[in-house]
Amino acid sequence: MFHDLRTALTERYAQELTQMDRTQFEDFLTAEVTRLQAEIAQTQSQTELATIAAWKDQHGGNDPDVLTTQRLYQQARYSAEETVLATLWEGFSSPEDDDQPDDEPNPDTMTGMQRWLTQWAIEATPETERLTEQVWPDQTPRFQVYAEQLLQARLTDGLAVPDGPEHPLVAELTATVDAALADRARAAAERA
Repeated sequence: MFHDLRTALTERYAQELTQMDRTQFEDFLTAEVTRLQAEIAQTQSQTELATIAAWKDQHGGNDPDVLTTQRLYQQARYSAEETVLATLWEGFSSPEDDDQPDDEPNPDTMTGMQRWLTQWAIEATPETERLTEQVWPDQTPRFQVYAEQLLQARLTDGLAVPDGPEHPLVAELTATVDAALADRARAAAERA
């Protein structure tokens, strides 16, 4: 694993679960590590399939070579860990946050990725806009706006971004933007 799940869980729950004794807390951590490992494996499997399929689509149906396949699998594993670990902090309230009403998020404390699909999405810089056009030259303007904000969020958080249309991350990020667009379209259809 890229991340130490036990350390991440300890950081997340150490202050929140103070009513547990040490043994209970260790048992909780062990169970949560097992649960997260299974969730990461499932997410990784889904991401691998989508990433390989997207790569093949972009390369005329050809299979990736061994090195490219390994990179795609590694990226899928890292992405799955990031996704699952990000859910750990959902609903977390630190003592400093108690000053703010629970129903009002504070964009100053949100990561770029947490802000991506919200009203507080970080505006893309001209450099990010150019990079998006370079990576996805044939996509719709709506897709490119979402992709620009996604790349800007990833850059803000220090995450990797593709440097061209052949980059292994392109398939995964394309699927992410497509999913966001589909969610928005569904929500708009439900409101209509």
